[in-house]
Amino acid sequence: MKRSALLVSFLLALAPSALLAHSSHTLSFSGRLVAIHYQRPRIDVRVGEKTLEVTVTPNTSIQRSGNFATLASLRLGDRVEVLAARSGKMLVAQSIAAH
Repeated sequence: MKRSALLVSFLLALAPSALLAHSSHTLSFSGRLVAIHYQRPRIDVRVGEKTLEVTVTPNTSIQRSGNFATLASLRLGDRVEVLAARSGKMLVAQSIAAH
């Protein structure tokens, strides 16, 4: 429990206005897409001064401009809103909305 609270506190310190805790296991944040890694698959999102690595799974819901999309539809520099769950030290995207 202390570890979860410490992680949430750390992430909230990164960018308080862009990062919101939903529950003990999910986070919502927005930022700029700075990298797309297709082989893993993973995206890197710039939130304030930090870059968060987010794993993308086949179950991740991806939208671009309100339409269903794929990882290949995302573009570097897109503004993204991410809902992610913590799995150990990893963030796993539940949904990604790109604008």
